Amino acid sequence: MIYLRTYFYAPHEMNFIVLNLLESYPYIDKFIVCEFNRTHTGQPKEYIFEKYSMKIPKDKIDKISYFKCDISSTAVFADHDEKAIHEINEPLMRGYFVKCVPMEDNDIIFSVDADEILYSDLYPEIIENVRRNGTTLLQLHQFMYKPTYFWTDCKFVAPTVALYKEYKDKFPSNWRYDGKLFSRIAGCHFSWCMDIDSMISKLYSYGHPQYRFCADKKLLQDAVDNKKYPFDKNTAFNIEEKDLSDQVYPKNIGYICQ
Repeated sequence: MIYLRTYFYAPHEMNFIVLNLLESYPYIDKFIVCEFNRTHTGQPKEYIFEKYSMKIPKDKIDKISYFKCDISSTAVFADHDEKAIHEINEPLMRGYFVKCVPMEDNDIIFSVDADEILYSDLYPEIIENVRRNGTTLLQLHQFMYKPTYFWTDCKFVAPTVALYKEYKDKFPSNWRYDGKLFSRIAGCHFSWCMDIDSMISKLYSYGHPQYRFCADKKLLQDAVDNKKYPFDKNTAFNIEEKDLSDQVYPKNIGYICQ
């Protein structure tokens, strides 16, 4: 079996869920989507996936396996504790899917966050690479704030593809930042591609509390409008605006840019 797995966190991610489904559909058996009742920082959270699931094309929904996951007894409250977020809550969320779906040793799992979109045409090559060479680490083109804002200074490296047997005795595992780097750029990371209110909400709930000083509407709007990177002024941040017809995009990019 071939699986694509992710987890759903916020409304804006549904477009990316669908885009990943469209790209992967011919090559996977199931797309596992987990949703949790805690944020990265351990705060209680409602399940909202089903409110937005009408966006999923009816002729593709057969491959979606959605799970409501109760981690209230295992996640930790870590509002200002980045170490606990990265060492406890995030691996719990990224690895929890193995408790939802029975798997065989040689099943292949593509592990991505919701906004990490893999190119459809590369699935067969990556699958063969995993079978031949083992756990595979993927690099993606980086976009920031808008799907048309291509961050030329950055290559994002994180998604991991592996056989189930490589992690089955290591729960919870992050299923991330692991394996031999795949030789080709495998897709696009659409980071912070959301409205300003969603950015502020994310800053208070995701895994980097040191950036909460950016939770200001004017500051964030200025960053988007003028292509700035307020999180770290020492980071090279050169943005090239791309046309959606550019070959850098997944072939179904039109779905989120209608």
